[in-house]
Amino acid sequence: MLKQISIKVGLLLLMLVVLNGIYNLFFFEKDMAKVSNEILQARTTQTETDVYYFGESSNFNTQEDDSIKSSISEISSYFYPHLRFTSINRPAAHAGIFKYWLREIHPQNGRPKAVIITMNLRSFNAAWIRSKLEMQLQESLVFTYPFPNLFNRFLLSLQPIDNKTEQQREKLMKKDWRSQVLKFPFKFKHRTTDDWNFTMSNGGHLKPDGTYDTEKCVLACHYIKAYALNLDDKNPRIKDFDEIARYCEQNKIKLYYNLLAENVEYADSLVGKELVYLMKENRDFLMKRYNSENCTVVDNLELVPGLEFTDQTWTTEHYGYRGRMAIARNLANHLKKHFEKEYNKAY
Repeated sequence: MLKQISIKVGLLLLMLVVLNGIYNLFFFEKDMAKVSNEILQARTTQTETDVYYFGESSNFNTQEDDSIKSSISEISSYFYPHLRFTSINRPAAHAGIFKYWLREIHPQNGRPKAVIITMNLRSFNAAWIRSKLEMQLQESLVFTYPFPNLFNRFLLSLQPIDNKTEQQREKLMKKDWRSQVLKFPFKFKHRTTDDWNFTMSNGGHLKPDGTYDTEKCVLACHYIKAYALNLDDKNPRIKDFDEIARYCEQNKIKLYYNLLAENVEYADSLVGKELVYLMKENRDFLMKRYNSENCTVVDNLELVPGLEFTDQTWTTEHYGYRGRMAIARNLANHLKKHFEKEYNKAY
C-alpha cells in the first residue's frame, strides 16, 4: 500500500511539474504582462539598461496644454544621450512596491550603473499607507513569491491580497491621525493631525463677509492630512527605503532618491508656517538619513511654483512641463556625481 501511495504521489508531482512547464511556456508571460508588467520589465530589460527610473504617476502625468509631453525620466535622459534609461512606473506605487522591482535586478557586467527611485513625501502619510489601491499593488507582486509560477497564478484566483474593506482601511487611517502626536520646537495649539484637521474643517477659513469658505477649508484639510506628521524610523515607508538602500549598497548599485516637489506655496497660504515647518523638517530627516557615499537624495521639495501643479484643488505631484523640466534638470545635475563624462551640458 505504501508503494502504491508513493507511486500516486510521484505521478501527481510529475503532473504538476508538467503543468507548471506548460504554463510557463504558453501562459506565464501573458499573465505577467497583465498583472505585473513592472516585474516583467525589471526582469527583461537589465542587459539593455544603464539607469533605471522607478516612479508613480508623477513621472508621466502631463497637462493638456503642455507643448512637450516628455516625462521626468525622459527629460533627465536627454542630458545623458549615451546612457540607456529604462523607466518603470505604476500609479500609486511607493517604496514598498519599488523594493520588489529592485530585487528583480541582479547586477551583471556592470549593469545597471544606477537606480533612481521616486521619493514622494505624501507616501509616508496614513491616507496613502491605508489606501484602497494597496490591494491591487500587492496583487501585482504575486509572481515574485518563491513558489512555482502556476501556484502563484492559483493564488491570484483566490481572495484578494490585502483584502481589507474600505471601512477597515478608513478606521485604521483615522486611528493613525488621532495617534500621531505632532512635535514642534515651539508652542503649537494642535496636538495631533486629527485635532488640526478638525479645527480647520470647522471655520479655518472665512470669506470677507464672515461666512464659511468651504472650498478653502476642504483644500487646507487635504494639506494637513497629507503632510502633518513627523517622520521617524517607525514609519513603514522608512523601513522600505532602508531596505532599498541596503540592497543597492550590497550590490554596488548607485542609488538616487528623487524627492519630489510639493506645493509648499499653497501649504503656506492655506494652512501656515507650522505645516511648512513639518514638510521641511521631514525633508531634512530624509536627506540626513539617506545621503551617503552610495546614495544621493535629490531635493526638489520647493523647486516648483504653486501654479505649475496640475491639481489645484488636491495634493498631488503632477506638474506641467516647466515643473517636470525643473525636477529633471535638478536630477540630471546630481547624476553628474557619477556620470560627469556622459553629461551633455548643451541641453
